[in-house]
Amino acid sequence: MAIREGKWRCPYCAVVNRGAQMACIGCGATRDADVRFFLEDDAAEVTDEALVARGRTGADWLCTFCGASNPPPLDHCRNCGAEKGAAPSRAVRDAPPAPLFPPARPPTAPAPPGRLRPWAVALLLVAVAFVAAAAYLGLRRTEETLTVAGFEWERRIAVEAWRTVREQAWEGRVPSAARIVSRRQEVHHTERDQVGTRRVKAGHRDLGNGFFEDVYSDEPVYRERPVYRTRVAYDVQRWVPDRTVRASGRDQAARWPEPALRPGEREASRAEKLVVVLQGKKTYRMELPEARWNALQPGQSVSAVIRGGWSVLELHP
Repeated sequence: MAIREGKWRCPYCAVVNRGAQMACIGCGATRDADVRFFLEDDAAEVTDEALVARGRTGADWLCTFCGASNPPPLDHCRNCGAEKGAAPSRAVRDAPPAPLFPPARPPTAPAPPGRLRPWAVALLLVAVAFVAAAAYLGLRRTEETLTVAGFEWERRIAVEAWRTVREQAWEGRVPSAARIVSRRQEVHHTERDQVGTRRVKAGHRDLGNGFFEDVYSDEPVYRERPVYRTRVAYDVQRWVPDRTVRASGRDQAARWPEPALRPGEREASRAEKLVVVLQGKKTYRMELPEARWNALQPGQSVSAVIRGGWSVLELHP
């Protein structure tokens, strides 16, 4: 596994040093327990045999008297001369690989209101006032006396026909009354089979001495395998939409159209739309249920609740 040289930032003068350096090149301070090693994304693999050997000697030990870092081969602290004894070593830690894309920068905080220019404040107030006025006008309710000026209606009957249709289904789901037309093999779904493993870089390991080691792991390799089943085409008799019969008028004599059903046809559904035309300061149209629609008379005055000046919500005699 590749060895890469890291770096460390001096906690006293902030100068960045190579991982192999035991003292800061900026201020001369010995690297101590407060130093944290880091690996740059583009750090190259170490090829110098001496540096590779140094990286593999193990984690530095920290002097219990002065806190300085020392390579494992040393028996006495290079800074104060104290014996190694049972001095603790730096931790060896695994770290995940660097992300392919840098994290998104946090959004910039908006400028405080006090820093807005006067024209921006005025524009904001005008926009707020406009939105508030539009909401008020669109939701406000008013009452107005209206006159029944006319009626409109439309009634529809949907007709279905008993016909032979061609469909497809997987074998085992074909209706019992169907007539098979053809069969063919098609991909029903795919399954994944593991065909081996591959080694991938999983991150790097801080060796605790200014050097890092690449960490690899084995991940499975899969192959998609198609699973075939029999696809069946068949003919079957079903009720299917055929036509719609309509009747409409501008009076109060609403009637249902005559569907004139032929052999092999049936009614599927009925629908209607009954509208009263109301005249006031402007003309309104309101859809009503049949009983309420039939109860109105041409020229009748009604009290109406109007929303936003464009639609009638309620009618009262």
